[in-house]
Amino acid sequence: MSVEFHKVVKRYGAATAVAGVSFTVEAGKTLAVLEAQLKGSVPAGATAARLVVAYEPVWAIGTGKTPTTAEVAAAHAHIRKVLGGLMAEAAGVRLLYGGSVKDSNAAELLAAGDVDGALVGGASLKAAEFLAIAKAAQSG
Repeated sequence: MSVEFHKVVKRYGAATAVAGVSFTVEAGKTLAVLEAQLKGSVPAGATAARLVVAYEPVWAIGTGKTPTTAEVAAAHAHIRKVLGGLMAEAAGVRLLYGGSVKDSNAAELLAAGDVDGALVGGASLKAAEFLAIAKAAQSG
């Protein structure tokens, strides 16, 4: 992501962390990329009531591939830690996971540490599948 992208995100008061391009994951740099994106995007004075952060690995978008629950939990824990250095209300910021969320994996992903909700893409276009994801979120 470019510095210009982070400036635009910061200006409009939203932070979205999208990391995990294949070469980044393979090089083990996902957490460093997430940290840089958050530090460059979270606006000064951001509050938990007005901030939602979504993590979606680039390599998972539209591919049907999903990281393990442990990988999602590690990324979200790191996001929470970085937010703790940026704002006092970090514990209250909602962290969403997106990236091939579907009815077959929603319950497991939503149960991962620090996952407060899902950013659902293609599965939201199929009523039965989206309903199953919503039910997984309610029961979690």
